[in-house]
Amino acid sequence: MKRLFSAFAVAALMSVGCSEKASAESQSDVSVNTEDENINKPTAFSADSLIVADSAVISPTLTLEYSQKLLVFNGVNKPVLDSLYSDVLFNDKKVLSDYSLSTLQKSATARMQKYFYDSKNEYRDFMPERPQKWDQHSAMTLFSNHHGFLIVQYTGYGYTGGAHGYAFENYRTVDLMAQKNMVLEDIVDVKAVQWNKILLEAVGSRKEELFEPATLTYSQNFFFDDRHLTFVYGQYEIGPYASGIIPVAVPLAKISAALRPDFKARIGIK
Repeated sequence: MKRLFSAFAVAALMSVGCSEKASAESQSDVSVNTEDENINKPTAFSADSLIVADSAVISPTLTLEYSQKLLVFNGVNKPVLDSLYSDVLFNDKKVLSDYSLSTLQKSATARMQKYFYDSKNEYRDFMPERPQKWDQHSAMTLFSNHHGFLIVQYTGYGYTGGAHGYAFENYRTVDLMAQKNMVLEDIVDVKAVQWNKILLEAVGSRKEELFEPATLTYSQNFFFDDRHLTFVYGQYEIGPYASGIIPVAVPLAKISAALRPDFKARIGIK
């Protein structure tokens, strides 16, 4: 492996370059939004980030690149953290004993090394005829933090040969006040909304791209702000690969009657 790069920052994901030196920096105290002084805000919350990245020459015709960015939280309880890291860190699906910076770095590095080891064995009989670079990149980002709702974004892309690569974009929401992971039902009474009608109105002209418009419904992959509830549909989920990842933003005003009263109060909807 040519390099191992680790960095700590809440800023944007750093690119994987060709430098062989390691560097690190940290920034703490990413506190909750203070725009509304009347909200009882959680305390002692902060977030840093960790990046591991490396590359490996598997054969004369195949080079692999890997990078992963993880958030490192303070002020979030362990059951919530177990869920936030479950899809991005556990090689054996077992939760970690803790989520300290050192533990996360060790686990992330082990996951990266496993990627190179497994790839070398799996691709042994499928080496490309011409030089290629295959890769796997992912990032866990603090998407928003308002009214005590923490939204974490998971993005990634990769290529392992063939006509094209893949990409994903997922979201999870944490209620920092209640210290719980949220699902859509915590925000809205899903049975009280005509989802197909509202989503088709929101998707607009892109309706023609969908596999089966008549079956379009809500997803647990969502994020929200003060005006919209946005559902994010992955590649091939509701449309062809060429359509990519499809976000559908539903105005909260359209589903106001079905929104949970406590949610409306938190974000300031009357």
